[in-house]
Amino acid sequence: MVDNYLSETPGGPSPHWRRQLPELFFGVVRRLRHHASEAAADFDLSFLQSRALWRLEQPMATGTLAEQMGLDRSNVTSVVDRLEERGLVTRQAHPGDRRVKLLVLTDAGRATRAAIDERIFATVTLFEALSEEDQQELAGLLSKLLERADAGASAPVVQ
Repeated sequence: MVDNYLSETPGGPSPHWRRQLPELFFGVVRRLRHHASEAAADFDLSFLQSRALWRLEQPMATGTLAEQMGLDRSNVTSVVDRLEERGLVTRQAHPGDRRVKLLVLTDAGRATRAAIDERIFATVTLFEALSEEDQQELAGLLSKLLERADAGASAPVVQ
């Protein structure tokens, strides 16, 4: 028997889509992550270090960075320690609360961030299989998913 992922039931998408959509999405994410990891390695950075640099476009508290990266604060601290050792990030006191440390990119950090960004986005070929119209449609659909997830951030994405 061949699964027909395109079949729909009267109440909505078939149960097959409930499994196939996340599997396909995770497959795309794995490929993008691998591509980003390779680009980071070219700069002698881990994937997490490059993600931290990417998130630090503006100064940010360590806790905020941890939340945005979906990591425990202690994990982010070790990532930031390594970036600081390389001279890519500094910790500065928050002007409104001296207990809070802001993470700030140095000039070298901004240059590295820009170079990694350029390498990742200039060399990603995954979406070339789609026409420009399909890429725009996919971007719209993904934006819609993220908006819904962000609107219900306190509600679980998975039940």
